[in-house]
Amino acid sequence: MFDFVRKHNRILFIILLLLIIPSFLVFENGMNRASDAAGQRTVATVAGHKITQAEWDRLTQQRLESIRRESQGIDIKMFDTPAFRQGVLDELVRQQVVLEAVRKFHLGVTDERLQRIFSTDPQFEMLRNADGSVNKATLATLGLTSAGFVERLRQDLANQQVLLGVSTSSLVPASVASPALEAFFQQREVQVQRFDPKAYAGKVNPGEAELEAFYKEPAVAARFQLPEQVDLEYVVLEPADLAKDIAVPDTEVKTYYDDILKATPQRFGTPDERRVSHILVAAEEGASAEVRAKAKAKAESLLETVKKNPRSFAEVAQKNSQDAGSAKAGGDLGYLQRGGLVDAFGDALFALKPGELSGVVQTDQGFHILLMTGQRGNEIRSFDAVKGELLAELRKDKAQKGFTDASQEFSNMVYEQADTLKPVADKWKLEVRTVKGLTRNGTPGDPVMGRPEFVEAVFAPASIKDKRNSEPIELGGQIAAARVLQHTPARQPPLAEVQPAVRAAYVARESAVLARKEGEARLAELKAATPATLGQTPELVSRAQPARLSRALLEQVLRAPAQKLPAVVGVDAGEQGYQVALLTRVTGLDPVVAADPQMGRSRFAQVWDDAEGRAYLEALKTRFKVEMSATQK
Repeated sequence: MFDFVRKHNRILFIILLLLIIPSFLVFENGMNRASDAAGQRTVATVAGHKITQAEWDRLTQQRLESIRRESQGIDIKMFDTPAFRQGVLDELVRQQVVLEAVRKFHLGVTDERLQRIFSTDPQFEMLRNADGSVNKATLATLGLTSAGFVERLRQDLANQQVLLGVSTSSLVPASVASPALEAFFQQREVQVQRFDPKAYAGKVNPGEAELEAFYKEPAVAARFQLPEQVDLEYVVLEPADLAKDIAVPDTEVKTYYDDILKATPQRFGTPDERRVSHILVAAEEGASAEVRAKAKAKAESLLETVKKNPRSFAEVAQKNSQDAGSAKAGGDLGYLQRGGLVDAFGDALFALKPGELSGVVQTDQGFHILLMTGQRGNEIRSFDAVKGELLAELRKDKAQKGFTDASQEFSNMVYEQADTLKPVADKWKLEVRTVKGLTRNGTPGDPVMGRPEFVEAVFAPASIKDKRNSEPIELGGQIAAARVLQHTPARQPPLAEVQPAVRAAYVARESAVLARKEGEARLAELKAATPATLGQTPELVSRAQPARLSRALLEQVLRAPAQKLPAVVGVDAGEQGYQVALLTRVTGLDPVVAADPQMGRSRFAQVWDDAEGRAYLEALKTRFKVEMSATQK
């Protein structure tokens, strides 16, 4: 993993650009519009900047949706844990710390460096035109404008400057790395006893009063709060909506056809195809000279046979061809194009006339005899055959050119008749679509409801309070507008409405408490009289091969003093329960690392870099006065 990141950081760069930076922008926008909204609370502050519950929820949903897209069919509820949510909050804090550092340290990127990176980095090739300019069409598919892309790239490069100099500057000499590697990648044998909260769920039976008190806890209440929602209608205008009503005279279509025919006649050409039957005497390229000589002699003999009686070709192929796929059909391979054939076979086939036999043709498979039985294609399609295709192209082109004017008219109508979308729908014959229960998180993955700029416009004060049309929103080659039909503020449902879920959450928490208590008691018992075994299957673990151990338990096992064995350690895994490990043996350097010392040194250097980066980030958190007013919810 470490090696991959080091060697392919440029490959990851574009992914970071398109995935991480939007979260920065959503983060800032979210703070500005949602920090004081009714029913929302501040969960953290960085240098006075507030991070809200709504922002936390939004990014959590985005991260869960990413997991769902990457792992089709997986139940993302298993990831939606307090620990996962805490990680998302930590991520938001890190993002704001980095943004604050960029501002305070006046970090930036010159236009010259920005252009140099864009022009030379191969990862931006898909976004570059031949002249080095930005490909606006490709950006549009990503929902970006040229100016927006440039600013995101500039911000990303500035953000990188904050930690990059620290996290990639370590120099670890061999005299330090070698003994450190021995310790860092050491293998240890352990037995693990796990205290699963599910085993204690039957012991937790809360009463009404306990559930009410639990539900009133701020973190729990926030977890069950129903988000602000709207029901809305919306319309989307795109060039295709204009194309269907554009009339193009036949004379213009014919002129277009003639122009293409003069410039690139191959566009209207049908592929040149030959139908062929063959007889194969197999002798692969790696076969001995003697084997190939015998195969060639047999092919030449069969050739003489079919020359004497060409009509016997199919019969000879059925009996002698060693191409099992075609032999049953008398050697027939159907129609073939030149581009898909090996040179010798293709050259021989396309030199034949219908009904003509080839000589013996040698390829890597062996020796072939070819009979060309048919020919088609290599003709220019008529105007009538391609008229529909060309008409659609001309309509699309004219629609694209007229879309700017139509977008302006669309915007004017949305503003001028602000209480209805019917006029714009009628003018361009657009479908008025409805959506119920949209939240500020949007609908990840939806081409309209998943766009932050659209959701922001829908939840703008004027849209909600006055039920007026939203401002027109450009969505990468489209333009949309919405009107709120019903607004439901965020609310705390009564306990009775969510009691089953609240009870499940209470049982989960208290079961984890019971598991922890029993695990801690077991740990104390083992420390008082450490046994030689826990009766569990021993596991060899290391940082390179953690087996089934959680990261927290693995670190405890590897940090435990090994001077006196056996030794015991324990770790609280929250809702995953409590885990106790018995360390019984130390076996030295992990063989995976021992087999590739350079890989080990590279991983160790990466860990060193990461540690320095984390330490620097913690220092920045102190400097910028990070305050966490919420933890797991």
